[in-house]
Amino acid sequence: MNVSPALKSLACDHDHYAKTFNIFLKCSQEHECMVEFFDKELADILARIGNGKSSMNVLGVGSGPGEMDLHMLRKIQEKHPGVHITNDVVDPSSDHIGKYKELVSKSQNLENVSFNWNQMSSQEYEQQMKEKNDNKKWDFIHMIQVLYYIQNFEETLTFFLKHLEQNGRMLLILISGNSGWASIDKKYSTCLPLQNDTCAVISSHFIKDIIQKMGIKCQHYDLPSVIDITTCFNDGSEEGTLLLDFVTQTLNFSKSAPPSLKAEIMKYLRGPECSTVKDEKIMFNNNSGAVVIEP
Repeated sequence: MNVSPALKSLACDHDHYAKTFNIFLKCSQEHECMVEFFDKELADILARIGNGKSSMNVLGVGSGPGEMDLHMLRKIQEKHPGVHITNDVVDPSSDHIGKYKELVSKSQNLENVSFNWNQMSSQEYEQQMKEKNDNKKWDFIHMIQVLYYIQNFEETLTFFLKHLEQNGRMLLILISGNSGWASIDKKYSTCLPLQNDTCAVISSHFIKDIIQKMGIKCQHYDLPSVIDITTCFNDGSEEGTLLLDFVTQTLNFSKSAPPSLKAEIMKYLRGPECSTVKDEKIMFNNNSGAVVIEP
């Protein structure tokens, strides 16, 4: 079965994507498991960047509303007290940039952090740097759940690695190869707009293998989590409709999917390949993996 022309990738509409992403965060443990990783593992990794400099550069690609960015900035501040941080933010969503700015305005102890806001895609930012012949380097670059939306992600990785300081680190977080996302892609990649010009499902283990084939040292960390997708099965639930868009990565999935395909996918989503049922709640396997690159 080929992808129906009526099914469009969620990545085509940045504003609608932002709405679905906010619901996803509300229903998932995504941020909790990341914060645990930042506190237990990443903090010590960040302690080794900077080479004793009085200032550092940080780049966030696909920063979203900013909660995770600020948590990582706090870790850098803890490990490098008094150091000035220039934080470059790249995200195509006006909603995300707006929420990030609001979060910064309400946050304390950011006096030594300056922010550069870039409302654009990763590809646009990369092209802008090339056109300006910008040779800026960063001590820490993070790309969290974003490589799926970059057409030539290997080229983009190579580009940003060239802009990483000698003692810098790059953090990539992606879905795990044993997640429900990977199961959906394996079974329905020919039916849903999961592999196209604007989106591709790739796993953290796949990226780790690519990095290692490039001869670059990296470390992989498992980040287990789940999403409560129960509302996806409640007819008329606005939250469930938006969450279903995010889980299928399809714009207006409920309205645009052929009825037979929708029924089949809904059955698969609640099955053991994707989810577990606990206390009448359907918990989708949202396992991710973090790859830390140390050139």
